[in-house]
Amino acid sequence: MDRPENPVRPRRWFWLKRLAIFLAGALFVFGIGVWILTKNLTLVTRWAVQRALPAARAEIGGVSYEGGGRLVVKKFVLRDRVSGVEYLRIDRGEVIFSFEDFHRRQLGEIRLVNPFIRISPGLFRILPSGEADEEGPLPPWAARRIVCDYGEVLSEGFGPTSPSVRLKCAFDWTEPGADSVAPLEMIAWDVRVWAPGYSEAFLVLDRVDLAFTVRGLLTKREVDGVQVAGGRLILGSALQQVLSGPPTSSQAALGTNPAASWIIRKLGLQGLGVRLEDKRKIAADITFQIHTTLTNLSLTQATSTIGAEEQTVEIADVEILSPYDPLTKVITLRNMAIRFTLAGLLRGELAQVAIREPAIHVGPDLFWYMEDTQKQLAGNASPGPNIPWKISQLLVTDGRLIVGSSGRAKYGLPLNFQARAQDLALDNLAALKMRTVFEIPAQTTDFPSYQLAVVSRQGDLQFAYPPEKNENNLVGKIFFDSIRWRQYQAADAWLSATFDQEGINGDFGGRAYGGYLSGGFSFLFRDEAPWIGWLSGSKVDLKRLTDSIAPQNFRMTGPLNFKLQMDAFGRRIERVKGKFHAVKPGRMKIGKLDDLLANIPTQWSRLKQSGTRLALEALRDFEYTKAGGDLWFVDNQGIFGLELQGPQGSRNLDIVFHADESPEGRWKIP
Repeated sequence: MDRPENPVRPRRWFWLKRLAIFLAGALFVFGIGVWILTKNLTLVTRWAVQRALPAARAEIGGVSYEGGGRLVVKKFVLRDRVSGVEYLRIDRGEVIFSFEDFHRRQLGEIRLVNPFIRISPGLFRILPSGEADEEGPLPPWAARRIVCDYGEVLSEGFGPTSPSVRLKCAFDWTEPGADSVAPLEMIAWDVRVWAPGYSEAFLVLDRVDLAFTVRGLLTKREVDGVQVAGGRLILGSALQQVLSGPPTSSQAALGTNPAASWIIRKLGLQGLGVRLEDKRKIAADITFQIHTTLTNLSLTQATSTIGAEEQTVEIADVEILSPYDPLTKVITLRNMAIRFTLAGLLRGELAQVAIREPAIHVGPDLFWYMEDTQKQLAGNASPGPNIPWKISQLLVTDGRLIVGSSGRAKYGLPLNFQARAQDLALDNLAALKMRTVFEIPAQTTDFPSYQLAVVSRQGDLQFAYPPEKNENNLVGKIFFDSIRWRQYQAADAWLSATFDQEGINGDFGGRAYGGYLSGGFSFLFRDEAPWIGWLSGSKVDLKRLTDSIAPQNFRMTGPLNFKLQMDAFGRRIERVKGKFHAVKPGRMKIGKLDDLLANIPTQWSRLKQSGTRLALEALRDFEYTKAGGDLWFVDNQGIFGLELQGPQGSRNLDIVFHADESPEGRWKIP
């Protein structure tokens, strides 16, 4: 007996076959969709960017799926749809993901190759303000790792006084999510900051190491560490423009300064070179380096603290040269120490300038330099007020004057000078034409090479004196308690000298040998250094004077008035001329006359020997009521004439001076 067929089994297989066919069809359709999708990833990516950033336009060179959840993007450029300004450019990017990551709105890894990012106000116009669906805001996309070996960032256009910044950077961030507290680091180099309208960067940083957390940046607005190594900062008009500019519209609307709310936990500056810029040709730049570490400061506090931190720069062996002869010095400074703050430099203020062992080389080049400085100052005057440099305290020690004739002959004057001044205004840093009085201190000094010893009281040196005439000169005046030159002495003396482009003109006076001496001189800055001098004496005690000139050999008594004039070239005396007369009666006595008579040449005739003895005996001891005479000296020879009148009659004596050193030569009588 046959069993009846089961009607359920064929029906079951029928539905299984249909389900298999449906799944196969679905897989086929899905595969076709995936294939189509992989072949059109560029269009899909461009569409996705347009949906996410409707105000932007994406330019994509190509998008390919490399397998293993690895998506590669080539030549990605993001522009403003209206203006066409480029805000993001990536030569190559890689995104590594899984479908589980997509479900969590997360990417496994993002690798950026040579990205360029432009940050400006327009960037924030094309970025979305946020996204939401019917159930509320969606969580932002995140990546477990972001890597960049080399990238560039440009920040610009935030206002007429806001600086622009360009830098290169590299980073490797793990878990950089919005709520991440994982420590992140970034290295930046070749950081350049410049002000609008300036082509040169006023701040260049060689390397900057940044340490931060994402939560700290987003919620606390703080950076854990900033370490700067090397670079330069130019203090000038560009930095002044940035620091003195008005707040931007966004700052004004908020009523706050955003920089004040950012906190740097640790800021280190090592080897940051700072240069003070002055575009005037005659101004000397000040350069120095900053080494400092600051903690827990806002950006504005850091700027203020660094600006208020006192710096010291020491400069050795500074030489200021002639504008017409680069081999001729006009001012030399052995050592100059400058104390200041960055904030003070921006205001044109120096806390202290201490100059040690300066030398002023007095000659035509010094005054040519001063004149040239004034012309350049006038020619380089910038529009608007020209604020001079200010020095709160000036110290000058151990200065000296060196007289030079066109850089050839040099003579160090036997005096030092110093200066101490407060709140001094300078025309510029290089000229050193200081509107102050250089003090010549009281001192006791010996100058063996000059056979000179002085005990001086306080004197002074002044540039451009008198001030109301603004003369191009240097005027010095000094007072002496005592002066000794060889065997000659003077007391209560003074010397005044005016140095200018032509030469030196001086006057002097003092008490000596019971009377008063006065005189003057003119020294010309020309070839062979010609000069003239004159000296007069009033009521000079002849006994004290002749005892100094020829002790025990020749003596006269009584007060004497005299005048002398001298012409010379360098150290060679060409001419001396003078007159003298006794004011009151006196006596003349020749000592050691017997020695002189014994040396009369034996080859002379008896008549000549006898006449010479009689003439000398008449002068052995002679009392006079009137005495006078003159002298002249030219080309190594001269005559001293003496006329005496007294109770014993009159005596006239002419003594010849010459270069003949032979024994007979001493007795040549006209």
